[in-house]
Amino acid sequence: MSQIRLPLGMRDLVFEEARKKRQLQERIETIFHSYGYQEVIAPTIEFLETYQKAFSSLKDQQMYKFFDAAGNTLALRMDMTVPIARICASKYKDEEGPFRFCYCANVFKVRESFAGKRSEVTDCGVELIGLDEQSDLEVISCALDTMKSFGIADYTLEIGNSSFFKKACILLNLSNDVAEKLAQLVDQKSMVDLKEYLVSLDLSQKQEEFFLKLPLLNGKNVLKDALTISFDDSLKAIVQKLQDLKENLKALGYEDNITFDLGKVPHLDYYTGILFEGYVHGVGTSVLSGGRYDHLLSIFGKDLPAVGFSIKLDYLLDVIDQKPEKILYLYYPVERQIEAFEKARELRKEQRVKLIPYNGENIMIQEGTQ
Repeated sequence: MSQIRLPLGMRDLVFEEARKKRQLQERIETIFHSYGYQEVIAPTIEFLETYQKAFSSLKDQQMYKFFDAAGNTLALRMDMTVPIARICASKYKDEEGPFRFCYCANVFKVRESFAGKRSEVTDCGVELIGLDEQSDLEVISCALDTMKSFGIADYTLEIGNSSFFKKACILLNLSNDVAEKLAQLVDQKSMVDLKEYLVSLDLSQKQEEFFLKLPLLNGKNVLKDALTISFDDSLKAIVQKLQDLKENLKALGYEDNITFDLGKVPHLDYYTGILFEGYVHGVGTSVLSGGRYDHLLSIFGKDLPAVGFSIKLDYLLDVIDQKPEKILYLYYPVERQIEAFEKARELRKEQRVKLIPYNGENIMIQEGTQ
């Protein structure tokens, strides 16, 4: 090799960058622990089939894969939700729950060279397993408190519900292929293509209007419009639950930092209800994502509802402030090295100490930051 390089999508963090990331992780973990979540540490490597079992439409070309000595296909974990579902279903198979897990761990996904995202990032998140949708408020509150801990004034949590779209497709007896195509067009807000595709489906004017307006239902005050386009009482009931959630979040003081997006419909085979994404000023992609996934645990043999979220720490490093850390600089002449080391050892019981040899005669101590 003509030069020392890193693989595509990888990044070194040194000194100030590493310290900033560690400080951010500590802030986030403090919030998680304050909500009663307990840490889980899972292996970096899983069997590929574990992920294939969890995701019916898994794109395994996005995973880093290799083989063990027995010929089994292994993969670097691409998220922490699946390993936690595996852990819960195996280690706690005879317990009812609820379970509150939290984690901070590196996850890996192969990125295209032009994607602008990292192939290795640190995920910090929580999973609340064993409680129904009444617990959505707890997890969303935790997500908002976590975003507040970033120290960035301008942040927003966008909330949607995958059931709103999926229920409409069920009511209209649309096939999975049609539903997937509609979801793609709605999520991408491809209005011209969406309108043309809807014409081919032989829907009523009211039903077409539902899908056409769905991508536009994003903002603080869109739930009233969502009720208007709902062509069935079951759809209205979903909107009403979002309205109740909005009122509860308002009562808890979160109103200024939440919006709603009914056109948020990705991963139809995964999310089963509420879903949300967090954005901060200065970052061009979501830094937090989560939702309800009530069917995942049953795949591993333990049928429990679940909801959670994760934060991509690395996406935040360029926009958060670093807190300087106090340190003592102890200068010493080489001939007094042992004396200086003993002094430093005593001081380190209370503070950080950096030893610096110099050409003077005396041992000197200066306060500083790093």
